[in-house]
Amino acid sequence: MRWLLGCCAIFLLLWWSVGHFRARGAAPWTRLENGLETRLVSWRGVKVRAFRGAPSRVEVMSGATLDARDWLRKTGARVAINGGYFDAHGEPLGLRVHQGRKTSSLRRVDWGVFSIEAGRARIRHTRDFSSRTRPQEAIQCGPRLVVNGQTTDLKPQWDRRTGIGIDTRGRVVLAISDGPLSLADWANVFASSAGLECRDALNLDGGGSTQIAYSTPSFKGKLLGSWPVPDAIVMR
Repeated sequence: MRWLLGCCAIFLLLWWSVGHFRARGAAPWTRLENGLETRLVSWRGVKVRAFRGAPSRVEVMSGATLDARDWLRKTGARVAINGGYFDAHGEPLGLRVHQGRKTSSLRRVDWGVFSIEAGRARIRHTRDFSSRTRPQEAIQCGPRLVVNGQTTDLKPQWDRRTGIGIDTRGRVVLAISDGPLSLADWANVFASSAGLECRDALNLDGGGSTQIAYSTPSFKGKLLGSWPVPDAIVMR
Protein backbone atom coordinates (compact mmCIF):
# COMPACT_ATOMS: atom_id res chain seq x y z
CA MET A 1 0.00 0.00 0.00
CA ARG A 2 2.81 2.42 0.88
CA TRP A 3 4.48 1.64 -2.44
CA LEU A 4 1.20 2.39 -4.26
CA LEU A 5 0.69 5.65 -2.36
CA GLY A 6 4.26 6.63 -3.13
CA CYS A 7 3.77 5.98 -6.84
CA CYS A 8 0.55 8.00 -6.80
CA ALA A 9 2.31 10.89 -5.08
CA ILE A 10 5.11 10.89 -7.66
CA PHE A 11 2.59 10.74 -10.49
CA LEU A 12 0.65 13.70 -9.07
CA LEU A 13 3.86 15.69 -8.61
CA LEU A 14 4.92 15.04 -12.20
CA TRP A 15 1.43 15.87 -13.46
CA TRP A 16 1.43 19.18 -11.54
CA SER A 17 4.94 20.04 -12.72
CA VAL A 18 4.10 19.43 -16.39
CA GLY A 19 0.83 21.30 -16.07
CA HIS A 20 2.50 24.20 -14.28
CA PHE A 21 5.22 24.31 -16.94
CA ARG A 22 2.69 24.32 -19.74
CA ALA A 23 0.50 26.84 -17.93
CA ARG A 24 3.44 29.19 -18.01
CA GLY A 25 3.47 28.75 -21.77
CA ALA A 26 6.98 27.41 -22.14
CA ALA A 27 7.93 26.42 -25.67
CA PRO A 28 11.20 24.93 -26.90
CA TRP A 29 13.87 27.10 -28.41
CA THR A 30 13.75 26.78 -32.18
CA ARG A 31 17.03 26.88 -34.08
CA LEU A 32 17.04 29.09 -37.15
CA GLU A 33 19.19 28.72 -40.25
CA ASN A 34 21.71 31.39 -39.31
CA GLY A 35 22.50 29.93 -35.88
CA LEU A 36 20.11 32.15 -33.94
CA GLU A 37 17.37 30.63 -31.82
CA THR A 38 13.88 31.91 -31.06
CA ARG A 39 11.29 31.11 -28.42
CA LEU A 40 7.68 32.16 -27.86
CA VAL A 41 6.51 32.29 -24.25
CA SER A 42 3.04 33.06 -22.91
CA TRP A 43 3.12 34.75 -19.50
CA ARG A 44 -0.16 35.71 -17.82
CA GLY A 45 -1.76 35.65 -21.24
CA VAL A 46 0.85 37.96 -22.78
CA LYS A 47 3.06 36.67 -25.58
CA VAL A 48 6.80 37.20 -25.34
CA ARG A 49 8.98 36.73 -28.43
CA ALA A 50 12.67 36.14 -27.74
CA PHE A 51 15.84 35.55 -29.75
CA ARG A 52 19.22 34.41 -28.48
CA GLY A 53 22.66 34.22 -29.99
CA ALA A 54 26.37 34.66 -29.36
CA PRO A 55 27.64 38.05 -28.11
CA SER A 56 29.58 38.42 -31.35
CA ARG A 57 26.26 38.82 -33.17
CA VAL A 58 25.05 41.78 -31.08
CA GLU A 59 25.49 45.48 -31.87
CA VAL A 60 24.10 48.71 -30.40
CA MET A 61 23.04 51.04 -33.18
CA SER A 62 22.31 54.79 -33.04
CA GLY A 63 22.58 57.90 -35.18
CA ALA A 64 19.12 57.77 -36.74
CA THR A 65 15.48 57.71 -35.63
CA LEU A 66 13.79 54.67 -37.18
CA ASP A 67 11.27 51.99 -36.38
CA ALA A 68 12.49 48.41 -35.87
CA ARG A 69 11.66 47.44 -39.44
CA ASP A 70 13.84 50.25 -40.82
CA TRP A 71 16.65 49.52 -38.35
CA LEU A 72 16.62 45.97 -39.74
CA ARG A 73 16.84 47.27 -43.30
CA LYS A 74 19.52 49.82 -42.48
CA THR A 75 21.80 47.39 -40.68
CA GLY A 76 21.14 44.22 -42.67
CA ALA A 77 20.75 42.37 -39.36
CA ARG A 78 18.48 39.40 -38.60
CA VAL A 79 16.77 40.89 -35.52
CA ALA A 80 16.25 44.48 -34.37
CA ILE A 81 14.60 45.72 -31.17
CA ASN A 82 14.32 49.17 -29.62
CA GLY A 83 17.06 50.23 -27.23
CA GLY A 84 17.20 52.52 -24.21
CA TYR A 85 15.51 55.65 -22.94
CA PHE A 86 15.66 58.96 -24.79
CA ASP A 87 14.62 62.56 -24.10
CA ALA A 88 11.95 64.75 -25.69
CA HIS A 89 14.40 65.74 -28.42
CA GLY A 90 15.13 62.12 -29.35
CA GLU A 91 18.57 62.11 -27.75
CA PRO A 92 19.60 58.84 -26.04
CA LEU A 93 19.74 58.94 -22.25
CA GLY A 94 22.75 57.07 -20.96
CA LEU A 95 25.75 55.31 -22.41
CA ARG A 96 25.82 54.02 -25.97
CA VAL A 97 28.89 52.41 -27.53
CA HIS A 98 29.13 50.95 -31.02
CA GLN A 99 32.25 49.22 -32.36
CA GLY A 100 34.30 50.76 -29.56
CA ARG A 101 33.12 54.33 -30.21
CA LYS A 102 31.07 56.12 -27.55
CA THR A 103 28.07 57.89 -29.06
CA SER A 104 26.35 58.91 -25.79
CA SER A 105 27.75 59.41 -22.27
CA LEU A 106 27.16 57.42 -19.09
CA ARG A 107 24.56 58.75 -16.62
CA ARG A 108 25.20 58.33 -12.90
CA VAL A 109 21.80 56.87 -12.11
CA ASP A 110 20.45 53.66 -10.54
CA TRP A 111 20.39 51.74 -13.82
CA GLY A 112 22.49 49.04 -15.39
CA VAL A 113 24.84 48.70 -18.35
CA PHE A 114 24.82 45.88 -20.86
CA SER A 115 28.21 45.60 -22.54
CA ILE A 116 30.30 43.32 -24.69
CA GLU A 117 33.96 43.23 -23.72
CA ALA A 118 36.54 40.91 -25.26
CA GLY A 119 33.72 38.90 -26.80
CA ARG A 120 31.88 38.41 -23.48
CA ALA A 121 28.48 39.88 -22.60
CA ARG A 122 28.00 41.47 -19.17
CA ILE A 123 25.33 43.39 -17.24
CA ARG A 124 26.48 45.54 -14.32
CA HIS A 125 25.10 48.28 -12.14
CA THR A 126 26.06 51.75 -13.34
CA ARG A 127 28.36 52.27 -10.33
CA ASP A 128 30.32 49.11 -11.23
CA PHE A 129 30.87 50.03 -14.84
CA SER A 130 34.06 51.69 -16.04
CA SER A 131 34.72 52.90 -19.56
CA ARG A 132 38.32 51.83 -19.01
CA THR A 133 37.15 48.32 -19.90
CA ARG A 134 36.82 49.59 -23.48
CA PRO A 135 33.59 47.81 -24.47
CA GLN A 136 32.98 47.02 -28.11
CA GLU A 137 29.22 47.55 -27.60
CA ALA A 138 27.28 49.01 -24.65
CA ILE A 139 23.88 50.38 -23.72
CA GLN A 140 22.69 51.84 -20.40
CA CYS A 141 19.10 51.50 -19.21
CA GLY A 142 17.18 50.14 -16.26
CA PRO A 143 16.24 48.79 -13.93
CA ARG A 144 18.18 45.57 -13.73
CA LEU A 145 15.71 42.69 -13.67
CA VAL A 146 17.83 39.66 -12.80
CA VAL A 147 21.19 39.56 -10.99
CA ASN A 148 23.06 36.26 -10.68
CA GLY A 149 19.87 34.31 -11.33
CA GLN A 150 17.75 36.19 -8.77
CA THR A 151 15.03 38.71 -9.59
CA THR A 152 15.40 42.18 -8.10
CA ASP A 153 12.95 44.28 -6.07
CA LEU A 154 10.90 46.22 -8.60
CA LYS A 155 8.16 48.84 -8.61
CA PRO A 156 4.59 47.68 -9.39
CA GLN A 157 4.37 49.16 -12.89
CA TRP A 158 2.64 47.62 -15.93
CA ASP A 159 3.47 48.28 -19.59
CA ARG A 160 4.63 46.61 -22.78
CA ARG A 161 8.21 45.50 -22.25
CA THR A 162 11.56 45.20 -23.99
CA GLY A 163 14.61 43.64 -22.35
CA ILE A 164 18.02 42.06 -22.82
CA GLY A 165 19.49 39.16 -20.89
CA ILE A 166 22.45 36.80 -20.66
CA ASP A 167 21.87 33.09 -20.14
CA THR A 168 24.01 30.65 -18.17
CA ARG A 169 26.09 29.86 -21.27
CA GLY A 170 26.84 33.52 -21.95
CA ARG A 171 24.47 33.88 -24.88
CA VAL A 172 22.55 37.13 -25.33
CA VAL A 173 18.75 37.08 -25.22
CA LEU A 174 16.58 39.84 -26.73
CA ALA A 175 12.87 39.86 -25.87
CA ILE A 176 9.71 41.93 -26.11
CA SER A 177 6.13 41.47 -24.89
CA ASP A 178 3.07 42.13 -27.04
CA GLY A 179 1.04 43.32 -24.05
CA PRO A 180 1.47 44.86 -20.59
CA LEU A 181 3.39 43.04 -17.87
CA SER A 182 4.51 44.22 -14.44
CA LEU A 183 8.24 44.67 -13.95
CA ALA A 184 8.15 41.75 -11.48
CA ASP A 185 6.55 39.50 -14.09
CA TRP A 186 9.03 40.72 -16.69
CA ALA A 187 11.90 39.79 -14.39
CA ASN A 188 10.38 36.34 -13.85
CA VAL A 189 10.07 35.83 -17.61
CA PHE A 190 13.84 36.28 -17.89
CA ALA A 191 14.81 34.29 -14.78
CA SER A 192 12.48 31.30 -15.03
CA SER A 193 13.29 27.99 -16.69
CA ALA A 194 9.78 28.23 -18.11
CA GLY A 195 10.78 31.56 -19.60
CA LEU A 196 14.15 32.67 -20.95
CA GLU A 197 16.55 31.08 -18.44
CA CYS A 198 18.81 34.10 -17.94
CA ARG A 199 21.28 34.66 -15.11
CA ASP A 200 21.26 38.44 -15.66
CA ALA A 201 18.77 40.74 -17.39
CA LEU A 202 18.22 44.44 -17.97
CA ASN A 203 15.01 46.31 -18.72
CA LEU A 204 15.01 48.49 -21.83
CA ASP A 205 12.62 51.22 -22.94
CA GLY A 206 9.03 49.98 -23.07
CA GLY A 207 5.49 51.19 -23.67
CA GLY A 208 5.12 52.78 -27.09
CA SER A 209 8.83 52.25 -27.78
CA THR A 210 8.56 48.46 -27.59
CA GLN A 211 9.09 47.00 -31.08
CA ILE A 212 10.83 44.24 -32.96
CA ALA A 213 11.48 43.17 -36.54
CA TYR A 214 13.16 39.94 -37.61
CA SER A 215 14.04 38.29 -40.89
CA THR A 216 15.76 34.95 -41.49
CA PRO A 217 15.46 32.74 -44.58
CA SER A 218 12.37 30.99 -43.19
CA PHE A 219 11.18 33.17 -40.31
CA LYS A 220 10.00 36.76 -40.67
CA GLY A 221 7.84 39.06 -38.60
CA LYS A 222 7.47 42.35 -36.81
CA LEU A 223 5.69 44.09 -33.97
CA LEU A 224 5.92 47.83 -34.33
CA GLY A 225 5.68 50.46 -31.64
CA SER A 226 3.92 53.80 -31.48
CA TRP A 227 6.90 55.82 -32.70
CA PRO A 228 10.39 55.39 -34.17
CA VAL A 229 13.37 55.18 -31.80
CA PRO A 230 16.87 56.75 -31.85
CA ASP A 231 18.75 53.55 -31.08
CA ALA A 232 18.35 49.82 -31.50
CA ILE A 233 19.96 46.54 -30.51
CA VAL A 234 20.47 44.16 -33.40
CA MET A 235 21.53 40.55 -33.86
CA ARG A 236 23.26 39.62 -37.09
